Amino acid sequence: HRRKMKKWQLADNFFRLCLYRAKPTSEENHRFFERALRNHRHARCKCEYTLRKYKIISQTFLYIVKRNRSFHMLPLKRLEEIKKILTENKQADVISLAQTLNVTEATIRRDLEKLENEHFLTRTHGGAVLNESKHTEVSLFAFQEDNIERYQNIGKIAAQFIQNNEVVFLGPGTCSRFVARNLADKVNVTIVTTDVMAAHDCSLYSPNAAVILTGGNLNPTTLELYGQTTDHFLETFYFSTSFFDIDGITMARGYSVSSLNKAFLTQNVLKVSKKSFALCPYDRFDVESYATVGDINLFESVITNERVADSFKEYYFQHQIQLFATFNIL
Repeated sequence: HRRKMKKWQLADNFFRLCLYRAKPTSEENHRFFERALRNHRHARCKCEYTLRKYKIISQTFLYIVKRNRSFHMLPLKRLEEIKKILTENKQADVISLAQTLNVTEATIRRDLEKLENEHFLTRTHGGAVLNESKHTEVSLFAFQEDNIERYQNIGKIAAQFIQNNEVVFLGPGTCSRFVARNLADKVNVTIVTTDVMAAHDCSLYSPNAAVILTGGNLNPTTLELYGQTTDHFLETFYFSTSFFDIDGITMARGYSVSSLNKAFLTQNVLKVSKKSFALCPYDRFDVESYATVGDINLFESVITNERVADSFKEYYFQHQIQLFATFNIL
């Protein structure tokens, strides 16, 4: 290799000298130039072949080193590799791990013991199996409220006012979900809603009812649909019965809800509804929410619990507003 490199260097210097001495008008110098050029090319080709050969050898060496990198692998890195193998294959034997990581079987056994102490795996005869944790899947639509009895009562009462062959609107809110859960015995009922969770509960608990989601912008927190698309869609309907989840009722301010979008939605759907009901648990009376829907006389019927304050009961009775607070309806 050194001789060829030296020959190449001499040929290269000789070639430069020829270029310097060459004259275009001299035929002898032209022949001198061509001979020098051939010698230069020949020597350079041999040198380049040698360089390519050494490059292949060096690349092969680097590949072997890379394949055997685990020989110098740190213990923590080796543990991570074992975890990765077990996660993919669910099990592994000591011999295979030792060959893959290029360590002794005794080292692999010590590593498996460490991982067993971390409850990552369980050692078996000659290997180990992955400890697969049993997670209980919690549905996004699972109801997290501790006191759901008040909502169940409202849902059962509201369902009694839904007749067969009706088109019903369920506004967004928790109460609407429990109305949707009590429609299993209804025939040819269509539920239109902007609440994704209410639609889910209706299809799960009342599969005989047809469910229509309005479309529109999705609120990622409440999973409610809103916006111009929602409003335009609802304008095409005329509802036999509509139910609205109310977040607060006071004598002075009337009915209020948790957002402006919900307030606009309630006002618009009221215009295209034959009958409408306000759904409100007892603990939302004498409470003011964010956006006002209308005064205390806006709804002709209110569904709540028996524990509602007496002052509201008296007001509704004097102004001929129906108040339903028990399940046994005559």
